[in-house]
Amino acid sequence: MIRQSVSHRGSVVGAVALIAGLASFMPTGAGAQTPATGRVAGRVVDKATGRSMASVRISVVGKAGVVESDLDGRFRTPLVEAGSYSVRAALIGFKPVQVDSIKVTAGQTTTISLALEVAPIQLEELTVASDAPTRISSSAGLLAAQQNAMAVVDGISAETISRTADSDAGQAVLRVTGLSVVENKVVVRGLSERYSNSQLNGVEIASPEPDKKFVSLDVFAASLIESIIAAKTATPDRPGDFAGGTVDIQTKEFPDNFIFSFGMSQGFNSRSTFKSFARTPRSGSDFLGFNGSGRGFPLVAPGQNLGERFSEALTNIWTPKSTKAGPDGGVDFAIGGRKDFGGDALGYIMSVNYGTSRGYNPDRYDAEGEAPTRFEESSERIELAGVGNLTYRLGGNQKFGFKNFYSRSSEEVVRVGVGGDNGDGTSLNYQVSYVQQYVTQSQLTGDHFFPGLGNSRVEWKGSYGQAERGDLDNRQLRYFDNGSGYVLTNRRPQFRGTNNLVDKSYSGQVDWSLPFGLRAPGDALLKVGGLYRRKNRDFDAISLELVAGPDLPVSYLSLPPEELLAPENLGPGRLSYTSLPILTPYVGTDRVSAGYAMADFELLPAVRIVGGARVEKWYAQLIEGAGAGIGAERIQTDVLWSTNLTYSMSATTNLRAAAYRTVARPDLRELSTGGYPAVVGGPPVIGNPDLKAAGILNADLRFEVYPAAEELFAVSLFAKRFTDPIVTTYRDAGGVVIKPDNGTKATSLGAEFEFRKRLGFLSSRLQPFLANGNVTLIRSRVTMPAFLGIYADDLEFQGQSPYLVNLGLTYTPGKPDLSVSVLFNRFGERIVRYPAASGAGLAAGANIVERPRSALDAKVKLGFWNKLSVSLSGKNLLNSRRDLTFDRVLNDEPSVRILGRSLTGMSFSMGLSYAY
Repeated sequence: MIRQSVSHRGSVVGAVALIAGLASFMPTGAGAQTPATGRVAGRVVDKATGRSMASVRISVVGKAGVVESDLDGRFRTPLVEAGSYSVRAALIGFKPVQVDSIKVTAGQTTTISLALEVAPIQLEELTVASDAPTRISSSAGLLAAQQNAMAVVDGISAETISRTADSDAGQAVLRVTGLSVVENKVVVRGLSERYSNSQLNGVEIASPEPDKKFVSLDVFAASLIESIIAAKTATPDRPGDFAGGTVDIQTKEFPDNFIFSFGMSQGFNSRSTFKSFARTPRSGSDFLGFNGSGRGFPLVAPGQNLGERFSEALTNIWTPKSTKAGPDGGVDFAIGGRKDFGGDALGYIMSVNYGTSRGYNPDRYDAEGEAPTRFEESSERIELAGVGNLTYRLGGNQKFGFKNFYSRSSEEVVRVGVGGDNGDGTSLNYQVSYVQQYVTQSQLTGDHFFPGLGNSRVEWKGSYGQAERGDLDNRQLRYFDNGSGYVLTNRRPQFRGTNNLVDKSYSGQVDWSLPFGLRAPGDALLKVGGLYRRKNRDFDAISLELVAGPDLPVSYLSLPPEELLAPENLGPGRLSYTSLPILTPYVGTDRVSAGYAMADFELLPAVRIVGGARVEKWYAQLIEGAGAGIGAERIQTDVLWSTNLTYSMSATTNLRAAAYRTVARPDLRELSTGGYPAVVGGPPVIGNPDLKAAGILNADLRFEVYPAAEELFAVSLFAKRFTDPIVTTYRDAGGVVIKPDNGTKATSLGAEFEFRKRLGFLSSRLQPFLANGNVTLIRSRVTMPAFLGIYADDLEFQGQSPYLVNLGLTYTPGKPDLSVSVLFNRFGERIVRYPAASGAGLAAGANIVERPRSALDAKVKLGFWNKLSVSLSGKNLLNSRRDLTFDRVLNDEPSVRILGRSLTGMSFSMGLSYAY
């Protein structure tokens, strides 16, 4: 049965138990830490390469005791009295560094970053004044990491996220140069989500999406994120199945200070809150995103006539009673810190987030290939997410980690609408769907530094992930106008379906790094490694058709759905359900084996090269139906080379160049011959067993300047050439369907501009203002094969906008503890789907496009007494709507041209949080 298939209550129980266990680590009064003392902690890196430095001797000037940095370059001093100190770092072969004016607060750990520079002959030490902490979670720390990265990267820090109105990763990535989001899937440099790769803590995430490899980013609560980093050029130690970029979401891991926080929020939406909207009855665990009301129904064989008892057991709710939509709401809780055991240390963090929201859209349009239908739509969404990470450092040279992530969501949608004429009359439509999904991932990691083996380092990780999606009861009824009213007929299938997708992912990876000397000892690095990843996917589904028999009085066919489908009208000869072979179950396996070798070295002074090759062997197999044999099979080996060159023109300026080869492989679902319906409405999607992987040649050039800790200016150029690009088309095959196909070739040329600048250069009074922005300009073209039809010569590549714009202004005066942010985002028109002609040599028709859209968000956050803060956020303040139309209908569009339209309204929320 699918009725309760997506059920992981045990994960919630385990999370509660882990919270209870971690509570024992909370500091208790004076015994936990001497009130008048604190510490200094941080990380030491090589200034030239950004790599962590182990065994660096750290001391607090004027205090006894010396500590050494561990394999991650991290250190933590003994307790010192509250006050102002200097901290000194020294290692043979490097210039000593001393940081002055570090303020130590009682009961807290002050965090700093140190960068050492090679000195073949011991020189005088370098003394600098203390700045704000530059952890990777801060904007300054992230920019420092970008400056010294092996490849072209952009990102957003936890500090920046906290200043925005963003509640999840899908919203936060909009702030990253060249990134946008379509239906919660990230789009890098304007390329559709299939050309990007998503990772969680460096490991690919299992996906609950039926036709995508990319997980929806709205499952990652913003408060759980340490940073989001988008690598836009390839290095051999990264997976090679991307073209736009690899987006890595790093969750919080090893706090230097004890963390205890609790927050709650209430939200108002201009379209839904306190408005009357249709809401199905709730019961049991529905409020947690579990199927507490027992939706769904058993699987049956295709073609089987179903009994009266089966039909009577199905949910008969089509027009739920209207109720007032309550405010959106959410709560979050986090606890974390570290415990020292002599030379060992344990870091821990646990965070749980819960949120609920409602939507009401009384004038939504939806068609995508059919005549548009105007719907009154109501929806309710539940989200539950958590992170539980443990990290144990054994001495200074060994580290083990156990990282866990869990996210669950559910959404129920109720729609009633009147549709246009598709040649069979105007229709009255009733649609209801309930979708729940979860993603869970556990990762075991090890990191080992061997001073006796040339200071080499071995890193390994093993991961297990599972994602599940249940479309538990997607039901639709269509009444057609016969001139005197709306009547249920057999003219169109009266569809009802349920399906369940389970995606399990197993991976193991080992990397070995060996420093060696070219121009100076240890200034170069050789790195080799291997990866094995296996993904198993199981898709099970059934669809039902409601048929009116000859014994049902004709007058009954005009009854409302609940009356029409009453028990007395169900049975042989009246109304009955028959199973249909519309949804094709399948079992699939996708495996990737990879090995790589790379070198990171300075060829000349200030010229850094990172290059090498990665060999990936891909195997995919799909078996459809029960015992039907192999439906599709792919075996392919790719040699993916890459070279990244960085010329350090000065201490603050880099010129980067990169060339590399990558691939984009079809998803398992896309190799299936069967189809499945859209979640609510829209045409079905079918697969293509002849689909091929796309090959991509890439080139990048970037000029970047880091004038100050929080500041950046960068200009980038990029070019991509695709062979056999994967696109999606819509066609009329006895009804409109959507299908993936291979284009012949495609190109993408673009430029990116990014800046972050304090406005103090205009006036000292403007120093608290930080302006930031990024603009991406893209020109793309694709050539389609002749069998799909005749297309325009200047056809733009699917999913690519000609421009992306992000602008922001942040005000942080320091005292009071206040931050004010205003953020703007806009993308240009992009093709969602190509048409396919009904035969070779015929004109293909009109593309389906998404019209340009702008978003304006703002947030004010004010802190009290160093522990309490209140925030006020506003989202979509321009009240922009999402429009899908036929190609280039820009002015005075007739209603028939509207294929999709939705307006979510303006949202406002107030939050209150306490942080220890």
